[in-house]
Amino acid sequence: MPSSESVAIALGSNLGDSLATLTWAVSALKTMAEGGALRCSPWFRSAAVGGPPNQPDYINGVVLMRCCGSPMALLQRLQALERQAGRQPGPRWGPRVLDLDLLWFGQWRSATPELLLPHPRWQQRSFVLAPLVALDPRLVAPHAPCSCEELLCNCALPYPQLL
Repeated sequence: MPSSESVAIALGSNLGDSLATLTWAVSALKTMAEGGALRCSPWFRSAAVGGPPNQPDYINGVVLMRCCGSPMALLQRLQALERQAGRQPGPRWGPRVLDLDLLWFGQWRSATPELLLPHPRWQQRSFVLAPLVALDPRLVAPHAPCSCEELLCNCALPYPQLL
């Protein structure tokens, strides 16, 4: 049996019934997790970063799980979930029904047009770091220079609101 890898996935939504969509997405992610087990952070609200102006606030969280297979196979499954939730093509960092970002997949590194691993900006995003810290403040992610808590303390973005 292939070995599983530690995986982190950021979830976000700022269109429609965001909490219902995110809850559905977590249930779907459980089917991809080894043994159906995952840890989900609490939800946080934050202003949209980048993209078109005047977007609704995002609801964000993070899931930690173990997964077998390849990062590309998981990415394709995440993109299929986004489409199933009703995500439409739109502007970069624009509003969306569901956004699933693969933050890391074990020690894997990738620099292809389709997949950058680890995610290039997760360490600068309070709306990713706060949920990670809520799960485990001492967590040191693969390829990270320090704990998620330390990264959050040094983050320039405002701290998101815990829901």
